[in-house]
Amino acid sequence: MEHIHKKFPGVYALNDVHIDVCAGEVHALLGENGAGKSTLIKILGGIYRKDDGRIEVHGLPVEINSVADARKFGISIIHQELVLVSHLTVYENIFLGREIRQKNGLLDSHAMIEKCQKILQSLGIRFASDALVCDLTIAQQQMVEIAKAISFDSQIIVMDEPTSSLADNDVSALFEIIKTLKTKGIGIIYISHRMSELQLIADRVTVMRDGKVVATKKVAETSN
Repeated sequence: MEHIHKKFPGVYALNDVHIDVCAGEVHALLGENGAGKSTLIKILGGIYRKDDGRIEVHGLPVEINSVADARKFGISIIHQELVLVSHLTVYENIFLGREIRQKNGLLDSHAMIEKCQKILQSLGIRFASDALVCDLTIAQQQMVEIAKAISFDSQIIVMDEPTSSLADNDVSALFEIIKTLKTKGIGIIYISHRMSELQLIADRVTVMRDGKVVATKKVAETSN
């Protein structure tokens, strides 16, 4: 994302912002509330439209004007407030709105369960694809969101404060999944207020303040 600008009435939310993420990289995005982080990722995810600037995916310019556009270009956002349907199963949530059907038009539950289970296994996730989401922990529901992103063949996944409501052991499980995503060449934009996490999971960090980028550095070259 280059030279990204966004104005709201009375507010210059983003002013000439630049951020890039490489394949297999965790790029942390930091800043106080109101710094512009949420606006930036909502533009990337097709929720907001940029006023000016350029977005490239794999070096090619793209226009992202909707969530569908973002998904078409391999971009998924896992919001802090999870958007799963609690009374449905894991596989039903993952294929919601794009169900696999048999030739006669009926839902092919077997095919969806099988495909979902393969995605879960590839991420090292152990719960069943036919489990009800309401029976899962918050950490497990986050894993469903990650599996859903993988089902869209996402190459860029944004995680917005993913550890804010997790216990320490759940954080460790999430970090293991993130490491698996990195081995698959997936780039991750990781938003967090927990500085201690960066040394464990992030490769680079971009700091924002008042709608501008203050600095981008390798985590190994920074200090707390």
